[in-house]
Parts: sequence; structure tokens; C-alpha cells
Amino acid sequence: MIDMIRKAAIDDIPQIVQLEDACFPVPWPDFLFRAHLGNPGFVVYEKEGEILAYAIIGDSDGKAHLQNIAVHPDLRRQGIGTELLEWCIDLVKLCGYKEMVLEVREKNTGSQAFYADRGFEIRDNVKAYYPDDNAIVMGKRI
Repeated sequence: MIDMIRKAAIDDIPQIVQLEDACFPVPWPDFLFRAHLGNPGFVVYEKEGEILAYAIIGDSDGKAHLQNIAVHPDLRRQGIGTELLEWCIDLVKLCGYKEMVLEVREKNTGSQAFYADRGFEIRDNVKAYYPDDNAIVMGKRI
């Protein structure tokens, strides 16, 4: 089976929660993922039946908002995150958005560099956005 990006389904939630737990110090609980299931911007990156990454895109004041994106820690720096982000950007362009925004932990300089390398610029800093960190708001015209 080839790698594919597809809309998330209810049966994916256990794998997504496992991935979330492996990726983040303060993971989202499963009910938040369940709440996003009707969102066409909730997608998974799957290979041979295993979910390796996911992304959730929403709307924030008329801008596409990358609410969450995760790649399995053992599979980072292999192009999966880039492919998934590019897919998300293509989707929001099709939906008519002109800009995408996201938040990233202030301490997570690796992710900040990842987004900067893909044309995102720092727009703001939000104190105590996360329970354990501030957020850097980044955005990109698309």
C-alpha cells in the first residue's frame, strides 16, 4: 500500500491519540479529536494501515488556522511533515483562503525553524497560551 493523506475517521481516533501522546508534553484528549471529525480539514497521513501523522485545519477570523499537526517522533525529518503541510496549504487554497496561521511553543525552536523554512513569519507572541509555555504565532500568505 502506498502512503496516503485522507480524511480522519472515527476508527482512527485511538491511533491518533497514541500519536498525540508520543508527540506532545500536554496532549489533546480524545474528545477534542472526536469533536473535529466532521471537519474536512482533519486529515491523517497513513502508510500500510498505520497513521504516521495527522493535521487539523480550522478557521480563525477568515484565515486558515493550522490547529494541530503531528508526525511520529521516530519518523521526523523524512519529509512527512512537509508533505502533510503542503497538502494542507493546497486544501485551504482550494477553499479560498489567502493566509494560514498557526501557533508553536516558544521553546520549540525546531518547529519554528521548520515553519520559517516554509515561508511562515513570526506575527506575535502569546503569553501562557499553553499550560507550560508561551506561543509564537506564525503566518503565511498563500
